[in-house]
Amino acid sequence: MADLTRAYRALIKASWSIAFTYRVQVVLYMLSFVFPLIMLAIWLTVEEQTGPIGGFDRAGFISYYIAAAVVFRFTNAFGVWQWDREIRTGDLSIRLLKPLDPFHHFSSQILGWKLFDLMIILPLFIAITLLVPAVTYPLTPALLLAFTVSVVVGIALNMLLGTAFGMLSFWTTQSRHFASLWHGIGQLLSGFIVPLALFPPDLRRFADLLPFRSMVSLPIEILMGRIGRGEIAGGLLVGIIWMLVALLIYRVLWRHGLRRYEAVGA
Repeated sequence: MADLTRAYRALIKASWSIAFTYRVQVVLYMLSFVFPLIMLAIWLTVEEQTGPIGGFDRAGFISYYIAAAVVFRFTNAFGVWQWDREIRTGDLSIRLLKPLDPFHHFSSQILGWKLFDLMIILPLFIAITLLVPAVTYPLTPALLLAFTVSVVVGIALNMLLGTAFGMLSFWTTQSRHFASLWHGIGQLLSGFIVPLALFPPDLRRFADLLPFRSMVSLPIEILMGRIGRGEIAGGLLVGIIWMLVALLIYRVLWRHGLRRYEAVGA
């Protein structure tokens, strides 16, 4: 464990340095806020004509979509692209020669980028909450802790699901497309496009049992104080269960995939 901790520290530091080098990422991160703001504009128009919807008034919609942009940026960690590229090109062979499991290389890279996200997005988020009166989050120390845990669960879940999809690259060159389809469904059922509170009751209950809520909606609901302790615990439990399922799928596919893996170098 001590060796793994040291390895992670070094790899995350290297990933952080790479992220900091490519300052153009700052512009791309700013653009990642555009889509939630488009949805915000739509819902504000609807709310202006009909009044509060599903418990969301003007301030509620503004607070929700600002949080959605931030949470999605933090929890989005689809490592399938890295696995797909390295398996297809044979670069995975170099990873296999090292004592550290390739999963740790990829996950540490993601965590390094998340630190860069934290440096860029957190000050911006704090500034928005201070300067925009409509943005309010009734945080307490307990809710802040629950929110932090939910974001960590969301990141870990995305990493493990991305890795599980990446394992399909041992059998097909279409793993990225499968992951993109999953990702597209997830954007709808995670609450990124439409708050889950506005879903029909049956669809909402179904969405609560899927992994997508843990990636976006659950942290936002905690941040906005819209759910109680029991619902927070239940939501975190669902996310952790899906983490274990994704981990199991990844390890099974990894063992079987390595048996058929071949790479030819020049």
